[in-house]
Amino acid sequence: MIGAGAVGLAVGQALAGVGAQVVFAIRRGSDAAWRRHGILRTGALGESRSAPDDFAVCDGISALRGHFDAILVCTKTFASAEVCRALAEVWPQLAGPRRVVLFHNGWGSADVFRAAFGVESVFSARVITGFVRKAPHWVDVTVHADAIHVGSLFGADPSTLAWLAAALSSGGLPCAPAKDIARDLLAKLLYNCALNPLGALRGVPYGVLGESAATRAVMDAVLDEVFDVLGANGLSTHWARAEDYRRVFYDELLPATAEHESSMLQDLRAGRETEIESLSGAVERLGQDVGVETPVNAALAALVRAARSGPSDG
Repeated sequence: MIGAGAVGLAVGQALAGVGAQVVFAIRRGSDAAWRRHGILRTGALGESRSAPDDFAVCDGISALRGHFDAILVCTKTFASAEVCRALAEVWPQLAGPRRVVLFHNGWGSADVFRAAFGVESVFSARVITGFVRKAPHWVDVTVHADAIHVGSLFGADPSTLAWLAAALSSGGLPCAPAKDIARDLLAKLLYNCALNPLGALRGVPYGVLGESAATRAVMDAVLDEVFDVLGANGLSTHWARAEDYRRVFYDELLPATAEHESSMLQDLRAGRETEIESLSGAVERLGQDVGVETPVNAALAALVRAARSGPSDG
């Protein structure tokens, strides 16, 4: 497990809870209280706890040694280049299949890892479950929309991760292999681009955004731009048109997650870097690649960058 935030701890706990040999690689010197107290997971998917003896911890990626069936990257997407470099340095010292599974938001990080480790080694996970860190050792599942999906953007056989999906499911986090993970990831991109930047800037949970005609108009424009960009890049998701997706978005997805506050909002409140570059920023870059303008996504990206930098940064 690379990354011990809310997602990393929840996923690692689920695996450790069914007897998998889990090793967390954390930053050297990190104050990880969960190393002493274990990991507690509560919320929508039930309660589960792992004791400190149920998992191992090492100081940094450079300290990893041994046989690994999978390396789960649960960091923020903006850390992709740093994680990839560190993992590449230690890669020859690791044995086993070493399949890298990216638990990332947005679009684009898989290409960074593919360049280093090849198309057969890099997989992606689509997660549409909400995790909140209630305490250093405690992760709460605030909302669960669907099972985690794992698959390859580069044509590798997703059934090679059937064991991982089964272990996560047994540990309390439903998971399944997916043959077309790209459609799943792009569906999540649509959802996150519509909700996360606007919710973070307004400081509200998702449901509030659907209550105002003004914010609905912004979200509609975001979705139109994303569909334009996907079509121009030869990409597709589970809906052919923006209006088809909007019906599902407003009637099903938004009500089911109305109380959830995005990780982007949590990051802005804590003064941390956000994942805007893999969401609205990624849409902006994909548009630039094919000459499609994305003014609303670009504006939201700029506003989140400005909110992150703060007034003292000039």
